[in-house]
Amino acid sequence: MSLGAARFRPDPLGMRIDESRQKAHHYLLGRRSPLGGFCFYRSAYLDEPNLFDTWHAVAALALLGDLPPHRDALANFVCAQPPGGQPYELFYRTFTLDILHKPAPDHVLVKEMVNTLPLKLPDPTRHSALSGQMERLLLTIRLKAYFGLAFTAEDIAWLILGLEQSDGGFGTPSNLLDTRLALSILALCGQAASSRTAAFVPRLTLPEFAFRLTQYSLAPTLETVCAGIECCRVLNLPVAYAEDAASFILACQTSNGGFARAPGALPGIELTHLALQGLASLFESSPIHNHNHSGERHD
Repeated sequence: MSLGAARFRPDPLGMRIDESRQKAHHYLLGRRSPLGGFCFYRSAYLDEPNLFDTWHAVAALALLGDLPPHRDALANFVCAQPPGGQPYELFYRTFTLDILHKPAPDHVLVKEMVNTLPLKLPDPTRHSALSGQMERLLLTIRLKAYFGLAFTAEDIAWLILGLEQSDGGFGTPSNLLDTRLALSILALCGQAASSRTAAFVPRLTLPEFAFRLTQYSLAPTLETVCAGIECCRVLNLPVAYAEDAASFILACQTSNGGFARAPGALPGIELTHLALQGLASLFESSPIHNHNHSGERHD
């Protein structure tokens, strides 16, 4: 078993993180189905492996410097799922095989499906749907870039910059989750964020919880903290309360090794992937995995 670097730092927090990673590794391997994929709720009576959990498990294990055993069977499970025309399914399928270093037997078909995916630009008047629209756009761009397909980067970047609020944040109200998505899209389009956004993110830092969701809402959750960390990474800003951020993430880990949305909540593979990525962004010197966590579940 490999967990990458033996320890983040030779101090108590580094030792806690190292122990946390080992527990997460055990949890992830325990979610593997004999049928080939992964399922976060699998038990002796119910086991339904799916692409969503499989992608997050494989990506999380890659962050730990490890890959699951029986990779041929795992790749066969992924390839056995007929490729559909939705960006989420195509994303999970494509990048799981990429991490496993396994070729897709239907590469040409999948590439054509990705080529026909529309670049649906966010509708600024649909405030409640903005996160989902930006996430879908982000995954579509990642897929097109992976297959070497052209997309109108300048037009997309121009539209995303037009969604920026007067305070530099994105979303209504301005929040870290939507700002993270906007920054990720801009980065893929080769566009730097504005100086207002670079000033917005530090205003949402605070001790103990590391980040608040908005200027007027704390919302201490794993998603908020990891979104703040990712925003700082993209903007090349230091995380003002890095140890508080790490401590909050660690507090979200449950007794079985999985991570939950908040301390005391139920764990999941997706959230475990998110937590490990957040810790990697904070403290690992090696580059973090390039395929960022994708947000909501779309099975």
